[in-house]
Amino acid sequence: MNGPPSPTVEARGRRIGARVPESCDVVIIGGGVIGCAIAHRLAQRGTSVVLVDAGQRLGLGASDGAMGGILTQTERSCLGPLSSVIKRSRDAYPQWLEEIHAASGVEVPVLDGGDIQVALDDAEMERLETKVLPQWKNSPFAVERLTATDARSLEPLLSERVVGGFLLPEELALDPRVLMAALATAVLSGSTPIRVLSAVRATGLRTGPRGVEVELHDGRRVSAEQAVVAAGHLSGVFLPRHRDHLFPIKGVAFDVRPSGAVTYPLRHHIFAEITEDGREYFPYLVPRHDGRVAVGVTYEENVGDVTVTAAAIEEIRRGVAALMPKAATWPVGRRWAGLRPGSADHMPIIGHVDDHGRVVAATGHSGLGVTLAPVTAELVAALVGGTAGDREKELLAVVRPDRPFSPAPAPSA
Repeated sequence: MNGPPSPTVEARGRRIGARVPESCDVVIIGGGVIGCAIAHRLAQRGTSVVLVDAGQRLGLGASDGAMGGILTQTERSCLGPLSSVIKRSRDAYPQWLEEIHAASGVEVPVLDGGDIQVALDDAEMERLETKVLPQWKNSPFAVERLTATDARSLEPLLSERVVGGFLLPEELALDPRVLMAALATAVLSGSTPIRVLSAVRATGLRTGPRGVEVELHDGRRVSAEQAVVAAGHLSGVFLPRHRDHLFPIKGVAFDVRPSGAVTYPLRHHIFAEITEDGREYFPYLVPRHDGRVAVGVTYEENVGDVTVTAAAIEEIRRGVAALMPKAATWPVGRRWAGLRPGSADHMPIIGHVDDHGRVVAATGHSGLGVTLAPVTAELVAALVGGTAGDREKELLAVVRPDRPFSPAPAPSA
C-alpha cells in the first residue's frame, strides 16, 4: 500500500467512534504523524484513546507536506541540546517501523545512504569546515569529509561546481505519505482501543483536578483522564501559555521524476546552502522508493497560507539547477505547501502544561516531526502513564514546556 488509507477504512473508523460513548483514558487533538504515533504507543499499553482530527482523513496537515528526511545533523536545531533526543529517536526508528508494519501490514521503504551536504564554492566549504563541522563532531553521530571527487562518486549527477562536502551517514529518508498511511491503518484497524473522530474540529479544552473535556465543533464533548495536544501549528489554540511561542512555518516543495525511474533515482538525500547574485538558496533533494524525487523547500516563518506560488517554485528550481542541473530538467509532478509547527527556539515542546497535570503538549517540532515521532510517542506515553525513568526525564528536560522562550518571529516578507 503506497497511498493514504482508503475512504472505506476511514469511514469504518468513524463508525466505530460513533457507536461508543465519547469518554476515554486519553484524548488526543491532532491526527498527524505525531498524534497517530502517540495514539499507537498508548494503545500498545492498553490505554483507551479518542483521536480527534479536523481532516477528512488522518495526516492531511504538516505530515502530508513533509519532505521525509530522518535528520540527525542537517537541520541546525539538531545541533545542540536536542541531539540527545534525536539520538534516542534515530536509534528507535528501525524497531518502530517494524511495529507499525506488524500492526498495519504496510511496509515503509527506508533509504539508508545518509545525507550529503555539499559546497559549491570555497567560501561555503570554509563555512562548513570552520563553523558547522565542529558542531557535527560534538553530536553523537558520525560525519565523513568528502572531496569533490568523493561527492560525485557517491552521486554522479552532482554539479561540476561542487568543491567538496560532508556525508552524514546515519540520516535516513522515507516517503511521509507512506509512513502516514501505515500509521493511519494501524490506528484505524479496530483491533486497538483507539476511536478516531475524523472531520471533527476541536474548539476548546478544559482541564480540572479530575480530568479534561474537549469541546467539538458539533456540540459534542470528549471526557478523558488526560489530553494530548498534537495539533501542529494550531496547538496554541489549546495551549494559552505557549500561544506566543508557536507559529506556522510555510514550506513549498514539488516532486520530479527522471524518465523511466521506478526505484530510488539517487542513493542519498542531498542538501546545500547556495548564495548567488545576492540571494540565498537551500535546495534539498529526497529520493523516493518509486522513482520520484521530492525537491524543496522554502522556509517562511509565521506565514499561514498554503498557496503554492510561482515565485516559490522558481526559487526551488534555481537552487536545484545549481546543485544538480540534470534534476532541474526532470518533469514536475505534485506541487504542495505545508505548514510546519514552529516554536520560538525551533525545538519541540513536550510535557505537562496545566496546573492539574492533565494536559500534555506534543508540538513545535518545526521540520523534525517525522524525525522525532518515535521518541515523542515514547516520552508522551511515559508522561501519561507516570513511568518516566531517569533517562526519559533527562530527555524531557530538554524539551520541557517551562523553558525560556524568545518571542515568535515576525511574518516573513
